[in-house]
Amino acid sequence: MIFLGTTFCSGRHTLSPAPCPLAEITAIQLFDGTYNHLLLSSDTSLTADHFDVEWTSATKLNASFDKNLEAGNVGFSTKTTDTLAIKRRAAGTYDWITIYTKEIKNSEDFNISFRDTYARAGTEYEYSMSSFCAGTENGYIIRNVYSDFEGFYVTDRDCLYGTIYDLDGCNTSRNLAAQTLELLNSKYMAVVSNSGLNCDSGSISGTFLKLDQAASPDLPGSLEYRKEFKNRLANKKPLILKIDDGRIWMIKVTSNPTDTVGEHRDIRQISFEWTEIGDVNDMRALYLNGFSNVDSNWWRSRA
Repeated sequence: MIFLGTTFCSGRHTLSPAPCPLAEITAIQLFDGTYNHLLLSSDTSLTADHFDVEWTSATKLNASFDKNLEAGNVGFSTKTTDTLAIKRRAAGTYDWITIYTKEIKNSEDFNISFRDTYARAGTEYEYSMSSFCAGTENGYIIRNVYSDFEGFYVTDRDCLYGTIYDLDGCNTSRNLAAQTLELLNSKYMAVVSNSGLNCDSGSISGTFLKLDQAASPDLPGSLEYRKEFKNRLANKKPLILKIDDGRIWMIKVTSNPTDTVGEHRDIRQISFEWTEIGDVNDMRALYLNGFSNVDSNWWRSRA
């Protein structure tokens, strides 16, 4: 029998809930009472005397109700985090590449919105968000995301242009550095390769239309859309080109972009030639070509 919170044996923690290590707790409700602390932890050795403990990896909720009802660990995470890093790898592979970092100075810095436009088509990726303190990783979460799209896209840190109309297939050539020599004592030519050159170049074209919210062509808006796209192609900066068959390159445009009319005067096809300039999975190349904020401190030791 319980009377005024105690039993006749005067148990100090008569109403303290017993640890339930096998229970799956999905929700907690507090009502019809006065409460001064809520602690939820996976550490079953804790008792009511441990309400004032610091956050640990076992802590799930810790609300003191002294100033607000916040039961999260933002305050603890701010003290133990100086950088957040987002890493990516293709599922089934081992090597991570860090694609985004942000310094954490206060709780507002945890509000992060990041869009990865450099993922190839038809690929399942693992994304990891890691917390670092003084160069040491102290926690992370991993989620799987399947990347897929139609058509081809040209992108960098500030733009994303693409089309699904009238694609030409993107023909490519593999560039090699080789020179042939005629030998006086041989009927065969000698081929000399003194360079490690081994990259692609090609050409691509498609009809570029701006779509409205109903995914219908916006012909008046397409004029400005094509103008912006051509300006981006002509600004001499590196771009990433990716196609729905899984091919992807880090490129520079090497020809004058052309804008030719199709079957209707508002149906315009844009074409350009390009050359591969780096590896889209190389953190150094991504940083030096302006695609990433991940500097040399992350290229090796914390990749």
